[in-house]
Amino acid sequence: MTSTLTPDTTELPSAPDPTLTADDVLAAAERLVPVLRERAAETDRERRIAPETFRLLQEAGLFHVLKPKEYGGLELSEHDHARVTMTLARGCASTAWVFSILSSDNIAIVAFPQQTQDEIWGANSYATLAGNTNLNQKATAERVSGGWRLTGRWGFCSGSDFSEWLVFNAPAGDDGVGHMFLVPREDTTRIDDWHPTGLRGTGSRTMAVDGVFVPDHRVQSTKDTVDKIAERRELHPTFDTMYAPWPSPGKFPFAAVAVGAALGAAEHFAGTAASSTRVANALGGAVRLADQDYVATEFAEASGEAEMARLMVEAGSAEAAERARRHEVPTQQELARGLRDNALVTRASLRSVSRVYSLIGAKAGFPDHPVSRAKRDVEMVSHHVTLNWRQNALAYMAAHV
Repeated sequence: MTSTLTPDTTELPSAPDPTLTADDVLAAAERLVPVLRERAAETDRERRIAPETFRLLQEAGLFHVLKPKEYGGLELSEHDHARVTMTLARGCASTAWVFSILSSDNIAIVAFPQQTQDEIWGANSYATLAGNTNLNQKATAERVSGGWRLTGRWGFCSGSDFSEWLVFNAPAGDDGVGHMFLVPREDTTRIDDWHPTGLRGTGSRTMAVDGVFVPDHRVQSTKDTVDKIAERRELHPTFDTMYAPWPSPGKFPFAAVAVGAALGAAEHFAGTAASSTRVANALGGAVRLADQDYVATEFAEASGEAEMARLMVEAGSAEAAERARRHEVPTQQELARGLRDNALVTRASLRSVSRVYSLIGAKAGFPDHPVSRAKRDVEMVSHHVTLNWRQNALAYMAAHV
C-alpha cells in the first residue's frame, strides 16, 4: 500500500462554525483567490494541491457545503456550491475541481445507510470521498460472507491525494450490474500516472485495490442510488439538496470550473494589459496591448462571453436549488436544459479563454503563464463526458419534441 499527502488535521475543530451562512462561505472562497493564484503554478508543476492549500479549504468549511447537519455540515444548496466552485477557479482551476468533486460526492455518501455515514463522518466530519463512479467492466467483485472481495483499478480519481475514502463502480452479482463500493484509503494503492496537459493539479491518479474486503453496508447497486437518496431523506429532514436529482446538472460541478478559469484569465489580462507589450512585427519593435484597437474589441467580447456564462451558471443553479427547496422533481425538459447549459457555458468559456490567449502573443506559450494554464485547464474540462456538446444538444432536442 502507498501513503498519500494528507494535511495535519489535529488542530481542526470538530466541525466548522454551524452558524456559517452561504454568504460567509462565498466570502471565504473569495479570500482564497489571491492565495490560489500565487500557488497555481506550483500546483500545476507538482501535479497536486499542496497540503497547506487543502487545509485552507477545510478551515473555510468548504467541504461542509453539501453535508448534513448531523455530521457538522452546513446543508447549503447547489447554487452555493456552483458559486464557490466558480470563485475558487478564478484562482486555480485544479483546486476548484477538487473542491467540486469532493463536495459533490457527499451526496453519494448520503445514499448509503446510516451505519455507513456514521463510519465515514462519525469521528471525522471533514472526511471526503474521491474515486470514480464510471463502471469498470474489467474489475471483479467476489461474493464472500458478509460482503465482497473487490479487485480492479480506476483512473481519474480526482482529489484522491487527500480523501479518506474512495468509491469504485464495479460489476457484481449474477447479472453483473454496477455496484458502488466504498473503500478506506489505506486499502488502496495509488498509481502515479497523472500527466495531462490541463487540470494537472487535481492529482486525478489511478487507484487500485487487490482482493480488498468490502462489507455489505458499504456496497450498493449504482442504479439504485437515486432511490436510496430518497429513502435516506428521513435521516436528514432539513437537507433540501437531497431532493435534487443525482447526479445533478444544477450544481454545474464541472462547467463552473471552466467558467471560473475563463473569468480568472480575463481578470489577469485586464490587470496587466496596460503594462504588457508584444513584438510589433518581424523586424522588431514593440506595441502596448492596451493601445491596440483589435485588442480592445477582442477582449471586450471575450470577457463579456465569460460574464454571460457566469450569469447562466448563477441563474441555472439558483433555479435548481429552488426546486430542491420546494421538493419538486425536475421535468425531463428541465434536466435536459441543465445538461445543455453545462455544455454551453463550457464552450463559451473555451472560446473566451482562447481569445484572451491569442492577444498575449508568444509569452502565453510558457506553461507558467496564468492564461496558458487557464486555457489548458478549460480545454481539459471541456473533454469531460458530461459536457459533450453534441450529446447534450441531442438530449435537449429529444426532450422538447
